[in-house]
Amino acid sequence: MRTRCSPLLLLALALSVSTAGVASAQALSPVPSPPSNPVPNGPAVPLGLTEAVAIGLRDNRSLKSAYLERVVQKFDLAVAERRFVPVARITARVTEARSDAPNRDSTEAAGGVEGSWLLPTGGTIGFSWGRLERLDARSTDRRDTSSLSLTQPLLRGGGWDVAMAPLRSARIRERINKLSLESTVSNTVSTIIFSYRTLLQSQEQVRLAELSLERTKVLLETNKALIEAGRMAAADLVQTESGLANQEVSVLSAYRQRESAQLALLRLLALDPRTNVVAVDDVKVERVDIDLDRVLALGFDSRLDILSQRLTLDEARQGLMLAKNNRLWDVSLTASTGRSEVIDPILGPRTPLDDTTVGVRVGIPLGDYGPKAAELRAETAVRTAELRYEELSQAIEAQIRDAVQTVDMNWRQLEAARRARDLAARALDLQQEKLKVGRASNFEVLSFQDSLRNADAQELNARISYLNALTALDQQIGSTLETWRINLND
Repeated sequence: MRTRCSPLLLLALALSVSTAGVASAQALSPVPSPPSNPVPNGPAVPLGLTEAVAIGLRDNRSLKSAYLERVVQKFDLAVAERRFVPVARITARVTEARSDAPNRDSTEAAGGVEGSWLLPTGGTIGFSWGRLERLDARSTDRRDTSSLSLTQPLLRGGGWDVAMAPLRSARIRERINKLSLESTVSNTVSTIIFSYRTLLQSQEQVRLAELSLERTKVLLETNKALIEAGRMAAADLVQTESGLANQEVSVLSAYRQRESAQLALLRLLALDPRTNVVAVDDVKVERVDIDLDRVLALGFDSRLDILSQRLTLDEARQGLMLAKNNRLWDVSLTASTGRSEVIDPILGPRTPLDDTTVGVRVGIPLGDYGPKAAELRAETAVRTAELRYEELSQAIEAQIRDAVQTVDMNWRQLEAARRARDLAARALDLQQEKLKVGRASNFEVLSFQDSLRNADAQELNARISYLNALTALDQQIGSTLETWRINLND
């Protein structure tokens, strides 16, 4: 039996489906389409290496974060420098008491100041003054109290070295923080330099790829002319066309590498990734003579990590001295004086009461192994810092020697690459002349073109590698900021 649906029912179902589709479409957020050109475009923006470093110092986000952190670090030092400055606190209160018992209601106001003063000898001076005054109708008497105390440790916590240790540690930590900032700036500058040269290298690779493509196009036209003259078989043209296609692929690959290098540099400089920045410096290379003994001495005197490790070792020794002192007995001289004065509303001021005490306080810890454990940890920290310093010293010497050898080897490779490039260019010229007179094959010319393209790329890579090796040597000896004359303005 066939079921029949009314037209009204079908119309209602269609409307409900349409409404649900519209609602679901509105509920889903639209997915933005990718940009039509995701790579840097627009007019070329010329950029020199010096300008790139300046922009990086101004806008790099890592450097901004480091300078923001320095604000907190400087304030921490300012707090530590006030270690021996007296501190005080003002107090005040008003109380009102109500009771069912007769004549028990009262209102009182109290105020005062109290403070302490840490001495460079480890002692502490305490002082206080207070006033309590009744404000109810029955009585308006007033009581003033004042006190002055002195506590001077003789063993644990006493002495100039122990009292000054936290301040020395804070100053050492501040110097370490400054070195950390210098290291951050130095590494950022070096990274920008490497990234800029990568862009420069990729631009040169594009130029070389396009030049090689033009040479292949010229060869293709020469082959066509030889075929028309009957001096070359038409089948040989396939080799040249295949080489032309390969050159076009190389050009596109060079474009992609250049765009990636642009984006990497723009990220370091915190610039708009759509900026079509172009490196304009020439890849000029001049040999730099290096004195190994001089750069080794300079590295040990200026390299930031070895300087920081020396300070870390000093800080660990301060901690060990405090840990040893904390194991001593608590023997302290104490002295105090105080005065209490009451002013009666009827009888007037009463005779002040003065109290003075002088004594010795002794505290002997029993069964507490915490100070011994702290001393062992401090000794371990000192020994670990010493081993780290020895290891770092050996590593620095090896790294500097390796960096110097790398510079020398890269220069030799550059000289060899230059000779290879000149020979490859001469060989290609000879083969092209032979091809015109029928003494060379098309395949041989294509092979020599490939050799020249590889020689050009090899020379370019050798030049960039030599410049980067010099920059890396600056990093190894800690002279990047001095080389670029950068002032931290910290």
